[in-house]
Amino acid sequence: MQVKEYCKYKYYLEYDYDLLLEDIQKNISSEIYNISYEMTYIYHKILYTDPCYYWNKNVLKESIDLLEDLYLNYNSELSVNEDIFNYYLMGYNSYLQLTEIIKDLRNFNISTQIKTRLYSIPTYTSILEGCLANFYRVIALLLGQAKGKEYASQNTLGKLVNVLNANGFNMLTKDVNVNIRNAINHGKVIIKRKDIGEKICFYYVENRRQSTLELSTYEFDELIDKAYDTASSVLLGITTFLNKHMDLLDVDIGKKGYVQFSLLSMRLSLPNIYISSISDISNNKQLNVEIIIENTDRGYISQIATLLSVIVFEQYNDYEQYMFSFINERMATGWVRFTNEEIYDIYHKNRSMDAVIIDVIARKDCIIFDPSTEDIDLNEIKYHYFPNYNTDKFIINNIKDASIEDRKRLNAHLYIGDVSSKLEIIDIIKNAIEWLKTIKNVPSPTMYHKSGDMEADSLYINVYRKDLRKSKELLPNNENFVCMVDYNRDGNSTLKHGGIFENIWNKLYHEKNGNMTVSWREGKYFTRVRTIKVGRNDPCPCGSDKKFKKCCEGKGLYDG
Repeated sequence: MQVKEYCKYKYYLEYDYDLLLEDIQKNISSEIYNISYEMTYIYHKILYTDPCYYWNKNVLKESIDLLEDLYLNYNSELSVNEDIFNYYLMGYNSYLQLTEIIKDLRNFNISTQIKTRLYSIPTYTSILEGCLANFYRVIALLLGQAKGKEYASQNTLGKLVNVLNANGFNMLTKDVNVNIRNAINHGKVIIKRKDIGEKICFYYVENRRQSTLELSTYEFDELIDKAYDTASSVLLGITTFLNKHMDLLDVDIGKKGYVQFSLLSMRLSLPNIYISSISDISNNKQLNVEIIIENTDRGYISQIATLLSVIVFEQYNDYEQYMFSFINERMATGWVRFTNEEIYDIYHKNRSMDAVIIDVIARKDCIIFDPSTEDIDLNEIKYHYFPNYNTDKFIINNIKDASIEDRKRLNAHLYIGDVSSKLEIIDIIKNAIEWLKTIKNVPSPTMYHKSGDMEADSLYINVYRKDLRKSKELLPNNENFVCMVDYNRDGNSTLKHGGIFENIWNKLYHEKNGNMTVSWREGKYFTRVRTIKVGRNDPCPCGSDKKFKKCCEGKGLYDG
């Protein structure tokens, strides 16, 4: 057996295709006799995962039956060319993203108004525009090929619905409300509070007349679910059609583009080893393969990377390097990177897989982190958010976690308005620190860090005048920027140059104030310090760990 055949055989043994085929025949169609590698992940996703498995059986049946009729009557006219397959990919990728959004946010406990604006409205639009419109384009273009009609110009959602209805695909469009989509995109949506609860009012133009549709939030949620289930059904129907007639696929796999890389990703994706992306760096420098993997054992990941390297090399053998990145929700992203020569040697049996992996590890091109084994509530991490804080004197927002194993660290923005007194600014900063110190941060699912509601070890605060959309640059010429604050409970900073570029750090005015290092934009806030003598080669009194001549000499800050 050739190496490439051995690698494919070994790799595809990682999944039980027979069990999947049995469930497909039971739940979708008894006339499906095999599963193409390209469609394995999609079938598994829709059959076994929530909310995918709520597909509409009537929509699925109509999709499969009418597409099969099209093939039986017009197979010589049909071709799934690159344009058609590109629409399929766009709809499919949008579907995968929306599935995660629906799982995460459908039952998220926030106010109805905010949830409607942030989740319901954009989700409904994305199902119609991102998923269904692209799936409809696939069917419309196949209909156009079969019947000799120019459907490529029928590209908007409303026109696509008309094309499908005219050709008997009525079940596929019955739960699509184009008017609501038009209200969201071109009209107006208002959420009204009424005695019987909140209502969503959709305003749109139909037949040149202003029209209104009023739905309760519950009714709109039902509409979203029906549209999503329709998308699941149509995706499953087109996938079943393609799975049965892969001979119709007309894509030049020798090319390097979105369609080709996506097709290879599909071919290599298993439910437990999902290839989320393949991309390259120009001039054939590096091919990047991103993988979401269930098994986090280092030896297993190294083996999978090696098998994949040979399979990928068979199609694209002219890159200098091949990077395989591995992602798991409980593991920091790791990678295995091979050179072209190494894969060539495996492919042609010049060297063993084990010998190549030993060399890859030795040069530190195999970095796989141990997964987190902490008892962590992943939902708490997913839904956790830091609060904002408003007083009549200052505002705190944009809080971020920067904790490490032995230090709880938070970043934040502080807005102080037009306060000009240094004493008052320092007083505001200290009050902000007192509030920030005990803000709870949550554990990391990928690596251990200090977390909880204990006092923070370090706080890094950027102080501004106003919360503007721009003017957040930490630059001396940004008049909205006041200072940087590096607070440390033990008084010792762990940041070099305040965590910013050295040339910018050197233009600021640094001073110690208790457990804080304050780096002012303007020298007028700086308290000058007298020393007996500061030599040019002595450490700078500002605490930057640089020599005086390389730091504050010439600023007039320290007088001997």
